[in-house]
Amino acid sequence: MEKEKEKLEKLQTNLKYCFRSKKLLKTALTHISYAKEKKLNYNYEKLEFLGDSLVNFLIIDILAEKFAEFHLARQAFTKAYLISEKFLSKLAKKHQLEKFVYLSKKEEEKGRREDPSILADVFEALWASIYIDSGKSLEFVKNLFRLHYAKDIIEAVKNGEVISDYKTLLQDLTQRLYKKTPSYELVKAEGPPHDKTFVVKCSIDNYTTFGVGKNKKEAEQNSAEMMLKNYFREYFEKFLQTGRF
Repeated sequence: MEKEKEKLEKLQTNLKYCFRSKKLLKTALTHISYAKEKKLNYNYEKLEFLGDSLVNFLIIDILAEKFAEFHLARQAFTKAYLISEKFLSKLAKKHQLEKFVYLSKKEEEKGRREDPSILADVFEALWASIYIDSGKSLEFVKNLFRLHYAKDIIEAVKNGEVISDYKTLLQDLTQRLYKKTPSYELVKAEGPPHDKTFVVKCSIDNYTTFGVGKNKKEAEQNSAEMMLKNYFREYFEKFLQTGRF
């Protein structure tokens, strides 16, 4: 019990927030599999339902304020990435939420502690729990959220991380410029079956780049990203500013 108390205190220290209701905090961290295994009458699902809208607002509030000059098209695809499982799980890992989630033994064995879907849900549930525990003070939650994540959000937007589909982006651009699309070739796949590394070559006209990934799809995306940033940077930066080429 003492170990659990110390664990929760560590998370609160990291978050710079001390919960009035420790039960609420634990609820936000409890996966339904653990609740069923331990026969508990609570889990984070209802909090996640509220947190989904809350975190959505908190992120869009930063986007609208810090990047008000963005064309609507760019704001739309930027928003889509910032509220995605991929990005929310990245924010969750900033405070190592994967270490604090209560999972059933079966889910642990499946290696789901760092599952992006679970981390994104826990992240949303956690912020809903802070909102409720703080007396539903939206202003307080907004300031605390910004303290922790505003810099990450701003950097993700500025460095182009918000693009999640470089292949489609590159295809649209090369069709416009050359009336043809890039080709992708698997160059190498090495390593044990459970931990392979793939290398893919992307080619268009006289330009060639290579991308590495844990699967072929990821390697293709990475090679397309390199192509855009290395050889079509002017067009890519224009897209980042306006949402169109």
